[in-house]
Amino acid sequence: MTGLQWVVLISFVVYVLLGCLALKFPRGRADWKMERKETLYLAMSVTVFLLLFFLLWYVSAVVDWPPALTVIMWVAFFTILALALIAIVAPHGIKLRFEKKDLKNQKEDE
Repeated sequence: MTGLQWVVLISFVVYVLLGCLALKFPRGRADWKMERKETLYLAMSVTVFLLLFFLLWYVSAVVDWPPALTVIMWVAFFTILALALIAIVAPHGIKLRFEKKDLKNQKEDE
């Protein structure tokens, strides 16, 4: 597909999605229950998902991958290397500190 065909295809998909949203929320902002910040987060999440999807599709179509055994060997090598580095940097493990919730205040809120 050429660049122009991609632009037309993406524009058509966006047009159809906006049409579906317009049918579901005819009065626009008055029917939409999410805050503006939540809407932005939702739109950005969908955009990142789509970009990753198309990037993976493009890479799988263009790159000539080595045999599966070679890929598995390199993944195993980097995993062992990462575990060794973690063992050197944090030999006693990583201790996460969580805030203690006050159960008395939580019961009163309910």
